[in-house]
Amino acid sequence: MPSSSGERVASRSSERFQIRASGLKSKLLMSTAIFGGVLTICVPSFAHHGSASYKTDKVVTLKQATVTKFVWANPHTMLLFDVKDDKGKISHWAGEAGSPSAVRLLGWNKNSLHPGDVITVQLYPSKFESNVGRLDKIVLADGTTLKDNPRGDRGVLSGY
Repeated sequence: MPSSSGERVASRSSERFQIRASGLKSKLLMSTAIFGGVLTICVPSFAHHGSASYKTDKVVTLKQATVTKFVWANPHTMLLFDVKDDKGKISHWAGEAGSPSAVRLLGWNKNSLHPGDVITVQLYPSKFESNVGRLDKIVLADGTTLKDNPRGDRGVLSGY
């Protein structure tokens, strides 16, 4: 049975709509993919804070510090320790170092520090918090030095 002209017009109109709709879907899909790609590339570069939170022009040395906890976890290893002042008052400190994979390359491991170890700590103090800083180096009782950065630029050039 031959189709009426009205059915043919409706069929062509429906085909054109489907072509336009699929074209719009393709453009939307492509735009979404590009936007997602840009976010994937850009967000990590904004997320890492580098040395912005620390006074990289000042190193604080804390002698006879006692380790209370060493956290070997991503995104940063953390050292918690206590320091006595001249009057015997104890202050609690927290020092941040690189990721486990980064400091492992510098000779650290998850057993490098234990609660009760007496150490000397050099760190860059926080700009915002007291008794918090970015670790520069730790000297163990046996003289072993654990550095957070292989460079000697105080974090300015390397971004630590």
